[in-house]
Amino acid sequence: MTEPKYETVKQALQQQIQAGKLQPGDKLPHEEDLMKQFKVSGITIRKALTELADEGVITRIKRKGSFVNGTQPADHSSHLIAFILSAEDNFDVSYMKIIKGAQQAAAEFNYSLIVEWSNENLAVEQASIQKMLDRKVDGFLIYPFDPVRSKDNYQLIEQNSIPYLLVDRYNVDHPSYFSGCDNYDGAILATRELIRLKHTKIKFASYHFFLHSEQERFAGYCSAMRQAGLTVTDEDLLTRIDYDGLADSILKREVTALFCSNDKIAIEIIGQLTGRGLKIPQDVSIIGFDDWDHSSNLSIGLSTVRQNFEEIGRNAANLLNQVIRGKTHSSNTKILSGVTLVIRESTSENPYA
Repeated sequence: MTEPKYETVKQALQQQIQAGKLQPGDKLPHEEDLMKQFKVSGITIRKALTELADEGVITRIKRKGSFVNGTQPADHSSHLIAFILSAEDNFDVSYMKIIKGAQQAAAEFNYSLIVEWSNENLAVEQASIQKMLDRKVDGFLIYPFDPVRSKDNYQLIEQNSIPYLLVDRYNVDHPSYFSGCDNYDGAILATRELIRLKHTKIKFASYHFFLHSEQERFAGYCSAMRQAGLTVTDEDLLTRIDYDGLADSILKREVTALFCSNDKIAIEIIGQLTGRGLKIPQDVSIIGFDDWDHSSNLSIGLSTVRQNFEEIGRNAANLLNQVIRGKTHSSNTKILSGVTLVIRESTSENPYA
C-alpha cells in the first residue's frame, strides 16, 4: 500500500535530524516552506509535525514555530522535561534563547523538552503543572512570574516527588535548585561604570522590585556607591516613577544618571524623558540590565549589562539532569552565569562634574 503523505514528510524530517542537518534547538522551516518542499497540503504538514511533537522529537510553540529536541533514545522510553514559562511577553526573544539552550542540553541526555506557556495567573500556572504531572515528566524547569506567590504550585510538584529547578527568579524563603545570572556583580559593573564617568547623583530605577533578582541588583548598586564614598537613601530607589518630577530633577542637576533594573524600564524611561525634551546622554546617562534584543536597535543605543540567556538555559537543563540522576548532594544548588558590560550611546561622561 502507498505510504501516507504525512508519514513521508515525518520520516524525511526525522532523517534530517538524525543526519545532523537539523540540530537540537534549530527551528524547522515554516509550514508554507515545507508545503512547497514536499508538494503537499498544510493539513499533511501539520499532521506530520503533530506526530513528531507527540513523540518528543520536536517542540511546537504557538506563534513561534517548531523546534528540534533531538533524536530519541533507541528504546523509546519517555524522557520528558517540562518547561513552564509564566511570561509577561510571549514575544520576548530572551525566553526563546533560554528555551534553545535548555533544549540543546536536554537533547544531549536524550530528554525532550515540553514547553508550556503560562502567564501571571497562578491558576493557569498550576493547571500547566498538573498537565505535565499527568504526562509523567521526569522533571520541571520553571520560569515564574512571582516565585513567592507560586510557592503552593511548587509544593504540588514536591508532593509528587518530582525534581524541579527555577530559572532567572527564585524565592529565598523556599530553597530550590536555580539557574540565573550574577545580578549582584552585574549591578556593581554598571554602577562603577557610571561612577567612572564622574556621575555621583545616580538613582536606581526598578521594574518589579518584589523580585529577588532586582533586589540583588539594587544591593550591588548600593555596594558600588558606598565603596565610592557616595551615600544611598530611600529616595534613590525609584519604584513608581513620576516622570515629570524626574525630568525636573534632571534639569536641576539633582540626578545625572540612572541605573535601571532591566532594559524594559530603561527603554521606557528614555521614551518618557525624550518626550519631555531631555537629551540622552547629554542631560542624563542611562544604563540597563539584560541586553534585551531591542537594546541595540534604538535611536539611542542602550548601554547595559549582558546576560547569556542560552547559557542560563543550558545550565538549567544540565543541573536538572544531575538532580534526576541523583548526582547532587545539595537541595538548593544554584548556578550563576557570568555577565558582561556593554557600552553604547546612552551613557557619557558627566559634563557638569
